[in-house]
Amino acid sequence: MALDPNYKATFMILKDIESRGLVQFNKEYLDEEFFKNFIKFRKSFSHSMAELVSKLDTFETKNEELTNFIIYSELSYINSHLDAIKKFLKIIINPIKLDEGFGKDTTLEQMVERICKKMNYGDRLQNSIRGLFLLNFREATAQQQFVIEKTGNLIINHKNENKMQLNIKDLADNSSQAMEILAAMFDWSNNKTQEPEKNSDGLDDLVSDLTKQVQELDKKLDNLS
Repeated sequence: MALDPNYKATFMILKDIESRGLVQFNKEYLDEEFFKNFIKFRKSFSHSMAELVSKLDTFETKNEELTNFIIYSELSYINSHLDAIKKFLKIIINPIKLDEGFGKDTTLEQMVERICKKMNYGDRLQNSIRGLFLLNFREATAQQQFVIEKTGNLIINHKNENKMQLNIKDLADNSSQAMEILAAMFDWSNNKTQEPEKNSDGLDDLVSDLTKQVQELDKKLDNLS
Protein backbone atom coordinates (compact mmCIF):
# COMPACT_ATOMS: atom_id res chain seq x y z
CA MET A 1 0.00 0.00 0.00
CA ALA A 2 1.47 3.37 -1.04
CA LEU A 3 1.97 6.14 1.45
CA ASP A 4 -0.80 8.72 1.56
CA PRO A 5 0.47 11.87 -0.24
CA ASN A 6 -0.63 14.12 2.63
CA TYR A 7 1.27 11.99 5.12
CA LYS A 8 4.34 11.93 2.88
CA ALA A 9 4.29 15.70 2.24
CA THR A 10 3.95 16.48 5.96
CA PHE A 11 6.79 14.13 6.85
CA MET A 12 9.05 15.72 4.23
CA ILE A 13 8.27 19.24 5.46
CA LEU A 14 9.07 18.25 9.05
CA LYS A 15 12.36 16.68 7.97
CA ASP A 16 13.20 19.87 6.07
CA ILE A 17 12.35 22.02 9.09
CA GLU A 18 14.52 19.78 11.24
CA SER A 19 17.47 19.94 8.81
CA ARG A 20 17.40 23.75 8.91
CA GLY A 21 17.60 23.94 12.69
CA LEU A 22 14.10 25.20 13.47
CA VAL A 23 13.23 22.40 15.88
CA GLN A 24 13.15 22.92 19.64
CA PHE A 25 11.10 21.19 22.32
CA ASN A 26 8.80 23.71 24.00
CA LYS A 27 7.58 22.03 27.15
CA GLU A 28 5.12 24.80 27.99
CA TYR A 29 2.96 23.81 25.01
CA LEU A 30 3.04 20.06 25.66
CA ASP A 31 -0.09 18.50 27.09
CA GLU A 32 0.16 14.73 26.88
CA GLU A 33 -3.23 14.26 28.53
CA PHE A 34 -4.85 16.35 25.80
CA PHE A 35 -3.32 14.32 22.97
CA LYS A 36 -4.16 10.98 24.58
CA ASN A 37 -7.73 12.13 25.13
CA PHE A 38 -7.93 13.52 21.61
CA ILE A 39 -6.93 10.18 20.08
CA LYS A 40 -9.61 8.40 22.11
CA PHE A 41 -12.18 11.04 21.14
CA ARG A 42 -11.53 10.82 17.42
CA LYS A 43 -11.80 7.04 17.41
CA SER A 44 -15.13 7.28 19.20
CA PHE A 45 -16.38 10.09 16.93
CA SER A 46 -15.53 8.34 13.69
CA HIS A 47 -17.05 5.03 14.71
CA SER A 48 -20.20 6.69 16.06
CA MET A 49 -20.66 8.88 12.99
CA ALA A 50 -20.35 5.88 10.67
CA GLU A 51 -22.99 4.07 12.67
CA LEU A 52 -25.26 7.13 12.68
CA VAL A 53 -25.12 7.48 8.90
CA SER A 54 -25.77 3.77 8.38
CA LYS A 55 -29.00 4.07 10.41
CA LEU A 56 -30.20 7.33 8.86
CA ASP A 57 -33.60 5.96 7.81
CA THR A 58 -34.43 4.62 11.27
CA PHE A 59 -34.52 8.03 13.00
CA GLU A 60 -37.65 10.14 13.38
CA THR A 61 -35.57 13.26 12.72
CA LYS A 62 -35.96 14.59 9.17
CA ASN A 63 -33.17 13.56 6.82
CA GLU A 64 -32.39 17.21 6.06
CA GLU A 65 -31.90 18.01 9.74
CA LEU A 66 -29.75 14.96 10.34
CA THR A 67 -27.66 15.67 7.25
CA ASN A 68 -27.04 19.22 8.50
CA PHE A 69 -26.02 17.81 11.86
CA ILE A 70 -23.56 15.45 10.17
CA ILE A 71 -22.08 18.27 8.08
CA TYR A 72 -21.58 20.51 11.10
CA SER A 73 -20.12 17.64 13.10
CA GLU A 74 -17.63 16.86 10.33
CA LEU A 75 -16.73 20.57 10.12
CA SER A 76 -16.02 20.63 13.85
CA TYR A 77 -14.10 17.35 13.61
CA ILE A 78 -11.79 18.78 10.94
CA ASN A 79 -11.18 21.94 12.93
CA SER A 80 -10.39 19.95 16.07
CA HIS A 81 -7.61 18.24 14.11
CA LEU A 82 -6.32 21.57 12.83
CA ASP A 83 -6.23 22.83 16.42
CA ALA A 84 -4.20 19.77 17.42
CA ILE A 85 -1.85 20.35 14.47
CA LYS A 86 -1.33 23.96 15.57
CA LYS A 87 -0.60 22.77 19.10
CA PHE A 88 1.94 20.25 17.78
CA LEU A 89 3.78 22.88 15.74
CA LYS A 90 4.09 25.09 18.81
CA ILE A 91 5.62 22.19 20.72
CA ILE A 92 8.39 21.54 18.19
CA ILE A 93 9.24 24.91 16.54
CA ASN A 94 11.79 27.27 18.08
CA PRO A 95 9.98 30.64 18.30
CA ILE A 96 13.28 32.55 18.27
CA LYS A 97 13.97 31.19 14.78
CA LEU A 98 10.82 32.80 13.37
CA ASP A 99 10.89 36.51 12.55
CA GLU A 100 7.71 37.23 14.50
CA GLY A 101 7.94 34.27 16.88
CA PHE A 102 4.65 32.91 18.22
CA GLY A 103 2.59 32.79 21.40
CA LYS A 104 -0.48 31.12 22.81
CA ASP A 105 -2.79 33.22 20.61
CA THR A 106 -0.92 32.65 17.35
CA THR A 107 -3.18 30.97 14.79
CA LEU A 108 -2.39 27.98 12.61
CA GLU A 109 -2.41 30.26 9.58
CA GLN A 110 0.19 32.52 11.17
CA MET A 111 2.34 29.57 12.24
CA VAL A 112 2.42 28.09 8.73
CA GLU A 113 3.04 31.49 7.11
CA ARG A 114 5.96 32.30 9.43
CA ILE A 115 7.52 28.86 9.02
CA CYS A 116 7.28 29.09 5.22
CA LYS A 117 8.83 32.55 5.30
CA LYS A 118 11.73 31.37 7.43
CA MET A 119 12.25 28.38 5.13
CA ASN A 120 12.33 30.72 2.11
CA TYR A 121 9.70 28.68 0.34
CA GLY A 122 8.49 30.11 -2.97
CA ASP A 123 4.94 31.26 -3.59
CA ARG A 124 3.94 28.08 -5.40
CA LEU A 125 5.16 25.85 -2.58
CA GLN A 126 3.55 28.09 0.03
CA ASN A 127 0.20 27.80 -1.77
CA SER A 128 0.57 24.02 -1.83
CA ILE A 129 1.31 23.99 1.89
CA ARG A 130 -1.72 26.20 2.54
CA GLY A 131 -3.79 23.60 0.72
CA LEU A 132 -2.16 20.76 2.63
CA PHE A 133 -3.05 22.35 5.98
CA LEU A 134 -6.58 23.30 4.80
CA LEU A 135 -5.97 26.94 5.67
CA ASN A 136 -8.69 28.37 3.42
CA PHE A 137 -11.19 26.05 5.09
CA ARG A 138 -9.81 26.95 8.50
CA GLU A 139 -9.98 30.70 7.95
CA ALA A 140 -13.50 30.66 6.55
CA THR A 141 -14.99 28.43 9.26
CA ALA A 142 -13.13 30.18 12.09
CA GLN A 143 -14.60 33.50 10.92
CA GLN A 144 -18.08 31.98 10.46
CA GLN A 145 -17.93 32.63 6.72
CA PHE A 146 -20.05 29.63 5.77
CA VAL A 147 -23.60 28.40 5.31
CA ILE A 148 -25.09 24.91 5.31
CA GLU A 149 -27.58 24.49 2.48
CA LYS A 150 -30.74 22.39 2.56
CA THR A 151 -29.26 20.29 -0.23
CA GLY A 152 -26.63 18.99 2.18
CA ASN A 153 -23.70 21.14 1.06
CA LEU A 154 -21.37 23.35 3.05
CA ILE A 155 -20.55 26.65 1.32
CA ILE A 156 -17.46 28.41 2.66
CA ASN A 157 -16.68 32.06 1.85
CA HIS A 158 -20.30 32.22 0.74
CA LYS A 159 -20.32 36.03 0.33
CA ASN A 160 -17.49 36.39 -2.15
CA GLU A 161 -16.36 35.07 -5.53
CA ASN A 162 -13.94 32.62 -3.91
CA LYS A 163 -16.75 30.60 -2.37
CA MET A 164 -16.36 26.83 -2.34
CA GLN A 165 -19.01 24.12 -2.16
CA LEU A 166 -18.23 21.02 -0.11
CA ASN A 167 -20.42 17.96 0.19
CA ILE A 168 -20.10 15.19 2.75
CA LYS A 169 -17.64 13.33 0.54
CA ASP A 170 -15.42 16.41 0.44
CA LEU A 171 -15.62 16.81 4.21
CA ALA A 172 -14.73 13.16 4.71
CA ASP A 173 -11.71 13.68 2.44
CA ASN A 174 -10.69 16.73 4.47
CA SER A 175 -11.06 14.74 7.68
CA SER A 176 -8.83 12.02 6.28
CA GLN A 177 -6.29 14.63 5.13
CA ALA A 178 -6.11 16.25 8.57
CA MET A 179 -5.72 12.83 10.21
CA GLU A 180 -2.87 11.92 7.87
CA ILE A 181 -1.06 15.18 8.70
CA LEU A 182 -1.34 14.50 12.42
CA ALA A 183 -0.29 10.87 11.95
CA ALA A 184 2.86 12.02 10.13
CA MET A 185 3.61 14.45 12.96
CA PHE A 186 3.25 11.71 15.57
CA ASP A 187 5.48 9.35 13.57
CA TRP A 188 8.11 12.05 13.00
CA SER A 189 8.19 12.94 16.69
CA ASN A 190 8.59 9.27 17.59
CA ASN A 191 11.42 8.80 15.05
CA LYS A 192 9.39 6.23 13.16
CA THR A 193 10.37 5.25 9.64
CA GLN A 194 7.85 5.97 6.92
CA GLU A 195 6.28 2.61 6.26
CA PRO A 196 3.38 1.94 3.87
CA GLU A 197 1.84 -0.41 6.40
CA LYS A 198 1.80 2.23 9.15
CA ASN A 199 -1.27 2.25 11.34
CA SER A 200 -0.78 5.19 13.70
CA ASP A 201 -3.39 5.09 16.49
CA GLY A 202 -5.72 3.05 14.31
CA LEU A 203 -5.63 5.51 11.42
CA ASP A 204 -6.60 2.90 8.83
CA ASP A 205 -9.69 2.03 10.88
CA LEU A 206 -10.64 5.70 11.13
CA VAL A 207 -10.30 6.25 7.39
CA SER A 208 -12.34 3.11 6.80
CA ASP A 209 -15.11 4.50 8.99
CA LEU A 210 -15.08 7.81 7.12
CA THR A 211 -15.35 5.95 3.82
CA LYS A 212 -18.25 3.97 5.23
CA GLN A 213 -19.98 7.23 6.22
CA VAL A 214 -19.79 8.50 2.64
CA GLN A 215 -20.96 5.25 1.07
CA GLU A 216 -23.92 4.90 3.41
CA LEU A 217 -25.00 8.50 2.98
CA ASP A 218 -24.78 8.23 -0.81
CA LYS A 219 -27.21 5.30 -0.68
CA LYS A 220 -29.64 7.24 1.53
CA LEU A 221 -29.57 10.35 -0.68
CA ASP A 222 -30.00 8.28 -3.85
CA ASN A 223 -33.12 6.72 -2.35
CA LEU A 224 -34.55 10.17 -1.60
CA SER A 225 -33.90 11.59 -5.08
